Amino acid sequence: MERILNDFKGKNDGIFLFANETVLDFYPKFGFVPVQEFEAFQHIKNLNPGERSDKRKLNLDQEADLKLFENRVENAVPNTIFQTKNKGLSFFYCYANPELGYRDSIYFIEDLNCAVVVENEEKTLHILEVFSPSTIDITRVIAAFTDIPFDEVVLGFTPEQNNFNYRKWKDDDLQLFVTEELEPFFKKQQLIVPVLSHT
Repeated sequence: MERILNDFKGKNDGIFLFANETVLDFYPKFGFVPVQEFEAFQHIKNLNPGERSDKRKLNLDQEADLKLFENRVENAVPNTIFQTKNKGLSFFYCYANPELGYRDSIYFIEDLNCAVVVENEEKTLHILEVFSPSTIDITRVIAAFTDIPFDEVVLGFTPEQNNFNYRKWKDDDLQLFVTEELEPFFKKQQLIVPVLSHT
């Protein structure tokens, strides 16, 4: 651990990792501190999604769709406050790991020029990630899915928009730890590590 910290010192804004209950006492020895995560959510009755854009599901077994998705991932600008752009992990979750990932949950919204990873479970629309070459109004993304019945929208990242509510969130039995450089960032704002950046 000391070697890793030394190798990356000064090369990033900080390091985060998730720990299960067997190592909760291990990471603090190296300066990591536990922080609380918060998920952004909104009840659809409080939203005015406006005009609905058309969407289509991407089939990553088709070369054209795969290239389209890859292009959006590679050229995406952050739509989140906590930026962790990582093409490798995005493709792990969306392409390389079909049984446990989100390969069947990727849509393209042409009007917005964005690829979106979305799941709908028990009338909750989970928008896990938005890949776009320009900043996107999340409300317009939501509007593209209003043909699906849902009462609540939950984001897998912390949006730059301020029309969302926040509640405490924890990933099953995992605790988020961060280095001291990131601690003030998490203490000052209600943040979540983007779902597609979990390791």
